[in-house]
Amino acid sequence: DRLAEVEQLPAAGHCGIGVAPYSPLARGVLSGKYDPGAAPPEGSRAARNDVRIMQTEWRPESLEIARKVAERAKAKGTSTVAFAIAWVMRNKYVTAPIVGARTEEQWDAYVPALDAVLDAEDEAFIDSLVPPGHASTPGYTDPAYPIEGRQARSTLPHP
Repeated sequence: DRLAEVEQLPAAGHCGIGVAPYSPLARGVLSGKYDPGAAPPEGSRAARNDVRIMQTEWRPESLEIARKVAERAKAKGTSTVAFAIAWVMRNKYVTAPIVGARTEEQWDAYVPALDAVLDAEDEAFIDSLVPPGHASTPGYTDPAYPIEGRQARSTLPHP
């Protein structure tokens, strides 16, 4: 979800406010452990039917994007986790991503992001998957944050 790039991140940069985005792995979708069309691995958020992953990132489009990111990372000789976190850290407005390692193994997978080298071609690749300022699925709206600015008014006469 790149919606914050439209207003929030530039506003923070303009005001000199640090930004620490959470869930740089999209609740684990960008870890590379989920395969489109396959059952989620036992013990994962998706296998536990975690409410937020099921409301947000658990969509075929997102899983397919994650698969493509995994292929790109592998071609660069890095892990999907390192690639995704390094991409977040490359944003000039990001002070530091908040990573949510539950295990030492997960933490060990995050550390290589500090040495991962991404370039303009990688940026263009990500832009081709999810354009700047957009969600990963066109037309998607997070149900936890409904759009409230355009509600129908039952008291208005219909033309």
